[in-house]
Amino acid sequence: MAGLLVMALAGCATTSGGQPLKAPKPTSQEIKAKVAAEILKLEEGDEAAAAVKKAKPTYDIPITLNQQVENWIAIFQGKKHKTFRRWLERSRRYTPMMRAILKDYGLPEDLVYLALIESGFNCRAYSWAHASGPWQFIRGTGRRYGLKINYWIDERRDPVKATHAAAKYLSELYAEFGSWYLAAAAYNAGEAKIRRALTRYRAEDYWEISHRKRRYLKRETKHYVPKMLAAAIIAKEPAKYGFTGLVYQKPLAFDQVTVDGGTSLAVAAKAAGVTKAQLVDLNPEIRRGVVPPNLAHYTLRLPKGTQARFQSAYAKLTPKQRKARPDIIVVRVEKGDTLGRIARTYGVRLRDLMALNSRLNPRALRIGQRVMVPPGRFRTTVRRHRVASTKRARRPKRAPASGRTRTIYTVRRGDTYWLIAQRYQINWRSIKRWNQRRSSRLKPGQKLVLYLSASHARRAAAPKRRKTFKGPADLPAGAIFYTVRRGDNLWLIARRFKVSTAQLKRWNRLGTHRLRIGQRLVVGFKSRRRPAKVASATRRSTATTTYTVRRGDNLWDIAQRFKVSTSQLRRWNNLRGSRLMPGDTLTVASADES
Repeated sequence: MAGLLVMALAGCATTSGGQPLKAPKPTSQEIKAKVAAEILKLEEGDEAAAAVKKAKPTYDIPITLNQQVENWIAIFQGKKHKTFRRWLERSRRYTPMMRAILKDYGLPEDLVYLALIESGFNCRAYSWAHASGPWQFIRGTGRRYGLKINYWIDERRDPVKATHAAAKYLSELYAEFGSWYLAAAAYNAGEAKIRRALTRYRAEDYWEISHRKRRYLKRETKHYVPKMLAAAIIAKEPAKYGFTGLVYQKPLAFDQVTVDGGTSLAVAAKAAGVTKAQLVDLNPEIRRGVVPPNLAHYTLRLPKGTQARFQSAYAKLTPKQRKARPDIIVVRVEKGDTLGRIARTYGVRLRDLMALNSRLNPRALRIGQRVMVPPGRFRTTVRRHRVASTKRARRPKRAPASGRTRTIYTVRRGDTYWLIAQRYQINWRSIKRWNQRRSSRLKPGQKLVLYLSASHARRAAAPKRRKTFKGPADLPAGAIFYTVRRGDNLWLIARRFKVSTAQLKRWNRLGTHRLRIGQRLVVGFKSRRRPAKVASATRRSTATTTYTVRRGDNLWDIAQRFKVSTSQLRRWNNLRGSRLMPGDTLTVASADES
């Protein structure tokens, strides 16, 4: 190379007349200087090429670029461009922290793009499958890996704690399947699903079990790995794929302080000199705007640089000033109470009630013991006083859903819980619960508390407007009476006496089809034209007997005892099903009547 350079530098010179002239021979120092300059230029070119080569993105998970991955790249560039752009801008807030945690567990750092496609790095993301947080854990899996989920907190939303849980889960999945593609698919569908898919198709590869002709895996799982790979490819080189001018959020940075249980986020924000929204953003796992009151201490995150100011202001507050006043009440346990019954009374979930009262043993409640009740559905209906968590509230009545009116009902002869429930269109079990009764027996004159709709309550409280005939003085001559029995209705009585229901309502001045047991009805009049038929009807109406249901009885046994069919028993007693309660009275016709 040095010889060529010497020849090039020596060259040839010509005169204006075309006669060649000898150029002056360069010195050895000039030649060495020129050679050094050329070599330096070549080296600089090699470094530039190496820099270009070095600028190409690197991955620590296998990257497959096939048609499925290219389809998802096109989707992110096209109809989901705006959404993916928002995800990318949010990513810088969490990826440094997540990459560090994944590295500590010995996992590929590019697994952060799994969180990107799961939630778009949204800590409050919530799916149709009830998965929550940036890594989209369902309750069972989150608790399996140490995340606390209760009425006060949901650590699935915490980006740091959830990333630790995700790293543990992904480590176990990779240890089982030996492939990051299969591990990611199992993260989405569950390890058992992927295990069965590999067995079913006798496969060892993700692309084999996710083939479009194989329908065992859901579409979401088939698209999961291609979607993650497409997200990683774009995130490494966003400008190349049309995502320019991105405004990335600043990396997550915070101070940590220890606060008392029950501390209000509003109080803490004021002490730190920041807004409550900033604390909510840094502590997304807190669900109620208050640090869990059942904990002695809690580690709270503050914006970077506010720790000293917070500690100074927080130390000046009294314990009462630090604590929030959540909208909870305290009730005392009464005889027969359980946590489940209290939860139903106030319309709250049992697990929320147990989380709020974690120190209570639900199997050993004592009368007079205090139970804290969080806000529920029936708080507008159930009468109570709003009190702080240290005060006692008056025990409310056991009211059902809002819009019901408390009514006192007097039991009549022949009444059962089922009949009363049918009459007022309520559940017979609710009647027993409202009156705290276990027995199914009722006595005439007994008082029951009912919670009825407005229309039924007015009807029960209004005086009886229906006029019934009291004696022969009020009747035309020759009236035929019939006493209503259990199971009777207006249509059955009209059919029995061969009259119409309209006639029965007119003769008895009835404004409704409802009848009560023991009520006397006019069912016809003696006539010279049909004396035999009326008499026959009268005989048939009296050819019946009654039977009181005993413990262990069923409809088939009673029908066999009286040599009738179960369908006849249902028809005579207006029964829809075959369920009987001890103490019920059944009307049974004689053998010739049946």
